[in-house]
Amino acid sequence: MACLRSASTKTIATAGSKLLANLTSALFPIGPIFDGSFLRERPVEAFQNGHFVRVPGIFGSNTNEGDHWSAELDDPLANTSMPNATQTTVYNFLAGQYLDLSRSSFDTAVAQFYPLTDYNGSFSLQGQQMYGEMRYICSALSVGGALNVSGVPSWQFHWDNPTLGSSHGDELNAFFEDDSGNDNANEAVVVAMREFWNSFAVSGSPLSPSASVLWTASNSRDSCCNVG
Repeated sequence: MACLRSASTKTIATAGSKLLANLTSALFPIGPIFDGSFLRERPVEAFQNGHFVRVPGIFGSNTNEGDHWSAELDDPLANTSMPNATQTTVYNFLAGQYLDLSRSSFDTAVAQFYPLTDYNGSFSLQGQQMYGEMRYICSALSVGGALNVSGVPSWQFHWDNPTLGSSHGDELNAFFEDDSGNDNANEAVVVAMREFWNSFAVSGSPLSPSASVLWTASNSRDSCCNVG
């Protein structure tokens, strides 16, 4: 830390630029470092061990969380949208995000949970599903489950809306952006979710006067409210 604090802004910016230029298969190459002192525990372990502030939470994910991420990479060997993509391309994409992911673990996951035949032979769709679950879907379930185990109320949602979109962040666009173009069905969904969110922010419990359903707190690692 002393070395970093003594470095000039220009030195740090130059080093960052060089780092990014050489990590063309990574989406988020810069992040907090687990040093055992300032950061004493990784997030997953911290939640599993109950080391977090006890406040209620809402966690959720969208159907197509893994959509478009690989296509943003400059490295063609990790870009699954390339026409010559192979199973190795999918591995390179995931390994660029998770440096400890071994090829044997990847191959086992493909064989047991993500066979290419399930995606009509599309390496792009296969990679999207794997990354979406690894990065976002399973994370939401895991963190929400950790709260439940510790006796803290939490609520889960699954956003699946082919009209408004089901990629990463689409539910936030639906909730908080202009809704003047929504049809009646989608407007009803958006209004209800806004009410849920507002109620949770004010009272710590999501309630919607306009919705015909009661969104109950999760009581297991895989319970959630399907929205769409």
